[in-house]
Amino acid sequence: MHVVEYGSGSQIAFGLHGWGGDHRTFAPLRPFVPNTWRLLAPDLPGYGSSPMIERFSIECVAESLATIVETLASDVVIVGSCSGAVLALEVALLVPQHIVRIVALDLFAYMPWYFRFFTSEPIGSIAYRLTFDSSLGRRIVNAALRMRRTERSDLMASFADKSAQSTRAYLKALARLPGPERYRNVNVPVALVYGERTFRAVRRSIPTWQRTLQRADVFCIAGAGHLLLDEAPEKVAPIVFDAA
Repeated sequence: MHVVEYGSGSQIAFGLHGWGGDHRTFAPLRPFVPNTWRLLAPDLPGYGSSPMIERFSIECVAESLATIVETLASDVVIVGSCSGAVLALEVALLVPQHIVRIVALDLFAYMPWYFRFFTSEPIGSIAYRLTFDSSLGRRIVNAALRMRRTERSDLMASFADKSAQSTRAYLKALARLPGPERYRNVNVPVALVYGERTFRAVRRSIPTWQRTLQRADVFCIAGAGHLLLDEAPEKVAPIVFDAA
């Protein structure tokens, strides 16, 4: 798995990008990495410079990530962006002894209908390509979602250089996960961070996660939308690089 490093400190943050991202999701944090920290950001399988794994599933991806975490240190902070936060919880099920904290950025507790529609066959497959694999489709959707972002971000830009086959495979795999109850036994502190202007489904998810997770704190980033690292990295950084 291709991994990019920002900083050279001894404390480690492990950044997991979301469904449409890659390691560049965490580039906006680079100026805010303290001297004592190192931020590692992989391209998940099927993204960027990381090839897709043969037996693809969310569980298999989590196992690969857990193997990396085991080699890093005993006190790793995992930072998950959107669906990357789901992967962070999956890794916590596997190697909780290596994780000191999870920072979950804009984490959905359920898949909204407007995402689930794209997992259907055959209409969802066609609609997915017209929406995410088309420059016109991406521009239209980004404009339509202007209330869920600021001018500093483009919700669809990251899909431009991604394989639609890979990104849709992740979406379909995420749709098959059973939901928050799966993570009830995760006994790792979780910072639930969301943007004030994000999707309603994310805002509605916060109470669900608070009821489900054993140790959860909530942080609302004023004025920000869904892409917190693009829109407010200076506000997210103190939460990520807290002396856990």
